[in-house]
Amino acid sequence: MDDTNKEILRMLRDNGRMSFAEIGKKLDISRVAVKKRVAKLEAEGVIRGYKAVIHREGMVKMFLTLTTTEEDQEEVIYFLNRSGYVRELYLMTGASKIMAVVEALELSELKYLVKMLNKTFDGKIKTGRGNVVAEVLRNDFGGVRYDETRYRGSAENNKGNEPLS
Repeated sequence: MDDTNKEILRMLRDNGRMSFAEIGKKLDISRVAVKKRVAKLEAEGVIRGYKAVIHREGMVKMFLTLTTTEEDQEEVIYFLNRSGYVRELYLMTGASKIMAVVEALELSELKYLVKMLNKTFDGKIKTGRGNVVAEVLRNDFGGVRYDETRYRGSAENNKGNEPLS
């Protein structure tokens, strides 16, 4: 992928409604050239769609991490995939690790999902952990930008934050 396509993707990620003419003007290429590049990126599956990002006040989001037995992993994935609460579902590195991003209007709904997982897969889930999101600090695809002035330089906010080296 060349630098022009990367720049087109960056612009569309930041503003999916940006016109081909606007993109072309910023990149100093024609609207038609942008249209052809975007069509190719869509055909290759790099661009998988366009959507409106909708903020739903009061939604509770939880990251659910499960470790299953190898033979039961597909069954757990199938169950989660059919749940109306699951927004994203990932197979992680490591032995039979699954991560799901789940959302509901009430925390009690997510607790119910965990209860149903435990009941349905008793003994098939080796470990499970749910972490409820307290605050979204940055979400490029959800329109939330990180506020550096809020956290930068505060010793209290940096306690326990070690470099990932």
